[in-house]
Amino acid sequence: MNTTSFLQNHQHSCQSSMRPSTSCSSQSLSFRSSVSNVVAFRPQQQAVQRGCRQQKVECAISRATKEKRVAELEEALRNSSVAFGVRYNKVSVKNLEAFRRSLPESAKMIVAKNTLVSLAADRVEGWSELKQGIKLENAWVFAPEDAISTSIKAFLDFEKKLLEPIPKADRAKTKLTDVSGGAMGGNYLTPEQVRKLEKLPTKKELITAIAVMVKKVPTKVAVAIKQVPTKLAYGIKALADGDDNKDLIVGDVFPKAPSA
Repeated sequence: MNTTSFLQNHQHSCQSSMRPSTSCSSQSLSFRSSVSNVVAFRPQQQAVQRGCRQQKVECAISRATKEKRVAELEEALRNSSVAFGVRYNKVSVKNLEAFRRSLPESAKMIVAKNTLVSLAADRVEGWSELKQGIKLENAWVFAPEDAISTSIKAFLDFEKKLLEPIPKADRAKTKLTDVSGGAMGGNYLTPEQVRKLEKLPTKKELITAIAVMVKKVPTKVAVAIKQVPTKLAYGIKALADGDDNKDLIVGDVFPKAPSA
């Protein structure tokens, strides 16, 4: 081998050693791709994490809201003598609010999910029977003792008013709202029984009726005394006066008939 050939071969060898290998180049490309993928994935991961945090916050708020509504329902049950559900799926928000305003001041209407009403009914003693009427969507009316009949009357008037735009011939077969059921005194009330509470006298009416009866009592007693037989009247007077003998008893005033 001459000097020129040796130098050419040596130069080619050096150039080959300096040129990067295919495997090294592939590994470098793979590494860069991995880094690129991680960088690209990071915003998505952060978005998912933010979404999870937001969902947790929303769940916490939702849970707090539900507990607040259940507490409101519990308080309404404790302060009420009767509670009943009103179907509102065919009633506009405007009409439902009008019904709310028509209720007595001491009564209350609450729109809540069935699960929350059931939970409140279980928590308050004497109201578990209300769950029998928890079906479909309802607005719940809670009325204290002095507002039972007036609350029922408000609903019946509301029901009639909803039917006013309907032709009279079609009103009998049209149902825009209804009572889903109710409870009072620890007992379940059917829709028909709830409606009949319209005729229940209010506390004020009962007091007035009792006062009238009390005023009539002395007169009735006086009339009854006048109708007592003379002998019995004499005996009562003798016992009242006591005569001279303070030990006088009924047997002395009305001696027994002689035995045969």
